[in-house]
Amino acid sequence: MKRVLVTPLDWGLGHATRSLSIIRELERAECEVLIAGNGDSLELLKAELPHHNFFTLPGYDPVYPLNGSMVMTMARQLPRFVRVIKDEHRATESIVVKAKIDLIISDNRYGCWSEKAPSVLVTHQSNVLMPKRFGWLQIPVRKTTEHMMNRFTRCWVPDMPSPDSLTGELISFGAFRTNVPVEFIGWLSRFERRESTPDILYDVLAICSGPEPQRSILERMLYSQLSLSGLSFRIVRGLPSKDIQGDSRVVNMMTSSELQEAIESAALVIARSGYSTVMDMLALGKRAIFVPTPGQTEQEYLANVLMSKGIAYSMPQDAFDLSHALEKSKQYKGFTPQEKGDLLRQAVLRVLTNA
Repeated sequence: MKRVLVTPLDWGLGHATRSLSIIRELERAECEVLIAGNGDSLELLKAELPHHNFFTLPGYDPVYPLNGSMVMTMARQLPRFVRVIKDEHRATESIVVKAKIDLIISDNRYGCWSEKAPSVLVTHQSNVLMPKRFGWLQIPVRKTTEHMMNRFTRCWVPDMPSPDSLTGELISFGAFRTNVPVEFIGWLSRFERRESTPDILYDVLAICSGPEPQRSILERMLYSQLSLSGLSFRIVRGLPSKDIQGDSRVVNMMTSSELQEAIESAALVIARSGYSTVMDMLALGKRAIFVPTPGQTEQEYLANVLMSKGIAYSMPQDAFDLSHALEKSKQYKGFTPQEKGDLLRQAVLRVLTNA
């Protein structure tokens, strides 16, 4: 039995939730899965998979700006991020030896590779997009990403090959000089569409996620506007703790099964346009309004792509108006549910054969 270490990034919950698909596929292949991470994403996986073995890794704990430049805020945190990558690599090598790991699958943790075991990097963003005024950073950032990717044995992209790709420019390898084999493993979602779905109970389900302080800003804005709208709604705060006291329409966290039922019970979902959330909406065939995290170019790019395809409306957070967004969203068709296919299963079998 292969012993596989899965290590999701701790920036929001999306890397952890999509790792559930990989973990389930590994277990179908009769692997023993161990999990390493930190923060809210690790707590989520502990709640979902209570009988697994867990290890704690150093945390990136990114802080997003309240106002001002996302690039400059990230740049100020860069020395700490570099230290974390080095620390998590040392921690990974220690876990590999102590737990006799045969294979590592790292979701965007660039320090989670080993000289002693094959290591797979899961990423949907090999090409980190820069805002226009920081365009001169595009090449240095790309070269740094290329250097870090080359430490891994292979790269998995949670997307479909062109022309069905959702990631587009985010996963452009055109100018990369990477030595790692790249495999598309299909869209990953912890949800699977069911033949029968619950009745619609809410007009709107709002899902708040991501690093602070922007998560709280989004929550307060949506709660204020939804409370005055006369619509039936629920808000999931994306915090791994017990439900808050007070308004029963607001919960801190749901299990995967609870959240799927809530999404299916809502006529419309309002959420960040993080890639994992986009894949979840695709899996369930939902109508959505996206509010990208301010300054996060990945989310802004994905939101614009989905608008251009007539799938989902998006509106900037600083200009968000619920009534206007609801009216405009009627012009968008929503997601058409897609089958997952067997790209992930094939990739898992290939890597296990070589591990």
